[in-house]
Amino acid sequence: MSEKKTKVYCTYQVAPEHYFQDHPESPKRLQSLRGWLNDPPYPEIQWLNFSPADEADVLLIHHKELLENLKLECRQGAHEFEPAPSYVTKESYRAALGAAGATLSISRRIIEEGSGFGFAIVRPPGHHAEAGKAMGFCLLNNVALAAADAVASGLGKVAIVDFDAHHGNGIQEMFWQTPQIGYFSTHEKDNYPGTGKLGFPLHARGRIINVPLPAFSGNDAFIKIFEEVLDPWIRRFEPEMLFVAAGYDAHFSDPLTTLTLDTKGYFEITQHLADLAEAYCGCRMMFVLEGGYDLVALKDNIQASLAALTGNEKYEDHYGKGPNVSPDIEPLIEELKKIHSL
Repeated sequence: MSEKKTKVYCTYQVAPEHYFQDHPESPKRLQSLRGWLNDPPYPEIQWLNFSPADEADVLLIHHKELLENLKLECRQGAHEFEPAPSYVTKESYRAALGAAGATLSISRRIIEEGSGFGFAIVRPPGHHAEAGKAMGFCLLNNVALAAADAVASGLGKVAIVDFDAHHGNGIQEMFWQTPQIGYFSTHEKDNYPGTGKLGFPLHARGRIINVPLPAFSGNDAFIKIFEEVLDPWIRRFEPEMLFVAAGYDAHFSDPLTTLTLDTKGYFEITQHLADLAEAYCGCRMMFVLEGGYDLVALKDNIQASLAALTGNEKYEDHYGKGPNVSPDIEPLIEELKKIHSL
């Protein structure tokens, strides 16, 4: 990435009304970031105003029945409604529309300007939500909506890179038969939701790439995967904009996974993605927050990504270097190259 400072469009929604006692996906995840609205960690951050997404926008990717079912669940008050467990409150549907609208405000701004970086720091998250099913803490699929909206606005092809520790089954399902949208997911093998197997889906090899990583994969593994698999894929697919499902639950402190990225690792992979966006995507890229359930690490890791996006070098890192464990991923890389003809 060039050393010049870069403006980054950001939105923030903590959604305090979307809360269920003792659930890991709670407003506490983002409350400590509220001070950034008046005192951002980097002067290059520009906060955007946003409105909740219109249902007409959401229907670009979701079924009408899902929206009606979510509204029905919300009318019943706070409760868990599926086994992940996912929950709603009376205000959760409005919160989900807010997260979707905050995401669209950035993607549309970048497309309007012709270039730019962005980060929708929002909840509830989205990448598990399928066209007709809310699941995995996710109600509406924010990043999928922005990607589909970008294509609908006239971009020829876009790509979604998902580095959440869990596979984004919702993104894959929505774009199962969509040649204009590519999907690349790194995730912990055999973790929730059990999708994202190596080589699947068969019909979309070369467009949908699933990278199931062994436990304890950390910085070195992610950088190798990016350099040897993601880079040639982006060069060949030629997307006009890059969308990133930015889950920070692959950090070694996270309570829900056993991957071992550290905060420096998130800084480095964000830099790597920014370089790809500059080189191949017209300098168009946005991050959309997904998972991350250690509250201290989540704030540090978001800041590390913002540092890389804005062209800064300093960021908070309370946990330091991750465990020095390096599972052998060379056979995985070779198999990925073979399967996807890279």
